[in-house]
Amino acid sequence: MKNTQKKLKAKNFCYLTKEIIDNPMLYIHDFFRNQTDLINWQNDIHLFVISGAYPAMSTGGHPENGYNCNQMIKQIEVAYVIFKQCGLTKHQNPLKLFATRNDYFNYSYGPKFTCNDKKNPYDLICKFFSYHSLRKWYKIMDELMEQLTLKRSLDNAQFGDKIIAIREFLICLAHALYYIYENDGITLPLPAYAHIKSNIAQQ
Repeated sequence: MKNTQKKLKAKNFCYLTKEIIDNPMLYIHDFFRNQTDLINWQNDIHLFVISGAYPAMSTGGHPENGYNCNQMIKQIEVAYVIFKQCGLTKHQNPLKLFATRNDYFNYSYGPKFTCNDKKNPYDLICKFFSYHSLRKWYKIMDELMEQLTLKRSLDNAQFGDKIIAIREFLICLAHALYYIYENDGITLPLPAYAHIKSNIAQQ
């Protein structure tokens, strides 16, 4: 983990400081304690994406648009730091939303994003960066903000039906960071053999 952290420098990000790169919880705690709650933030993301994707619905130059875009990019960067520092790996099929039927019902009635019936922020972060790289997410956010501000499409085929996945992944990411906030930190489950080895050592 130390070797990975050395490669992540503030100059490689748009908004993150060295302090947040060293400890992403600084941002996560501040955002969900002092800025907004998950439901309101989810609604902000939804409105931002549909307004950016379809400029006829744009609210134009409201300052909230710039703030929301800024925070979404920060959250993408924070998630990327977690992705790299925790050594997470990419999914082969990030568009597969549900691993089990219970996950479907959790989403449908929750809404909760679960993997095998458990909240798993790391699975959501893995799917997010499996769908697009950090650089591609930067490009998407820039294009959404530009279309929202100009109130006109840069390209009629700019997003197409992929905008549905883009919106869903941004909302998934918000949930992932909120689950980490709820848990008061980042904890990765150990594989079964690690528990077995630990038990043997105690005997």
